[in-house]
Amino acid sequence: MAGLYLHVPFCRQACHYCDFHFSTQTKHMADLVAAMVQETRLRVSSEPRWKDQPFTTLYLGGGTPSILPPDLLQHLVSGVLEALGQPVTDFREVTLEANPEDMTETQIQAWVELGVTRLSLGVQSFHNDTLTWMNRAHTGVQAERAIHLAHELGVKAMTLDLIYGVPTSRSWDNDIARAIALPIQHLSAYALTVEPGTVLGTRVERGAEQPTPDARTAEEYQRLCDTMAEQGWSHYETSNWAAPKPDQGHHTSQHNSAYWSGAPYLALGPGAHGFLGSVRYANVSNNPRYIQAIQQETLLDEREKLTARDRYNELVMTGLRTAQGISPEKLHSATGVRPHDVDAEAWTQALGDGRLVEHQPGWFRIPEPNWITGDQVASSLFALD
Repeated sequence: MAGLYLHVPFCRQACHYCDFHFSTQTKHMADLVAAMVQETRLRVSSEPRWKDQPFTTLYLGGGTPSILPPDLLQHLVSGVLEALGQPVTDFREVTLEANPEDMTETQIQAWVELGVTRLSLGVQSFHNDTLTWMNRAHTGVQAERAIHLAHELGVKAMTLDLIYGVPTSRSWDNDIARAIALPIQHLSAYALTVEPGTVLGTRVERGAEQPTPDARTAEEYQRLCDTMAEQGWSHYETSNWAAPKPDQGHHTSQHNSAYWSGAPYLALGPGAHGFLGSVRYANVSNNPRYIQAIQQETLLDEREKLTARDRYNELVMTGLRTAQGISPEKLHSATGVRPHDVDAEAWTQALGDGRLVEHQPGWFRIPEPNWITGDQVASSLFALD
């Protein structure tokens, strides 16, 4: 099974903290969509194994895919799926990232008719002053109304993003409460990071902005963990929570869960990263160069062949961000490497001081209170050359 990711690199305006590849110049949307459809054909032609992959999840991310007019979005999805020879009805989950300001009745209905089964909503906060500080284009009330509208129009699976560790006067508890009062089934929350080259990064570098103290960021994360646990939500990955289903289980993200397990994924569009077998590729993060190369039937990407140790390190990193954790025997089956073979002392020490616990036979995880710094545990177990 494999995932399919379509990167739509357009935004109405630039968030001050964002360092993803995007453009606010939208006049070449049609050319970009045509290029992504053509890239699909080129990928399949250059790597026939993509034809043999049963794609089970489709994720439209960005950027802001909800900015695309319905006809262009239809052309993108139908063109890509035709090139792969797979109808949209074959997918277990079809997710579209959307911003509240794009969520009109016409747009939402078009998404549902296209086959979208899940919306991922870029809310970030419900506090208007904080949204202005972030340079977001919606208000808190607008986000709430958009989510209720989508629910009324038949979208029964929605997740929203929040950002914690923000140096504004907003009430984090109020943001959490307003989020879980909505008809959503999933929540993703991320710590604000100061990235070089962003507006926020430049402000901090000049001393015009002070980053949030680590203690406050950690405290807000723990409050979120506690609140979601009280509500019965499953904290199944460091940054992700799933609401309980009425029948059984929880509303986890199937697409992202496949990423974390090391499944292959075909990624299309400028700035997109894909993976198959032992090869990872990254498309050029430049819209005009991407379009020109595809028009010349050239894949303009960088490729890396991963060693067994590379794969081991990645699976340790992603696995220890989840509630399931890692299995030394599963790691050995996938990569030929076990943690205690890499560094027996580091493995024994992590177990001895409680940074790792065996939560079921043969499976080890980081205790939830330590998830916010869990990457440090994972890196201590890496196989180094």
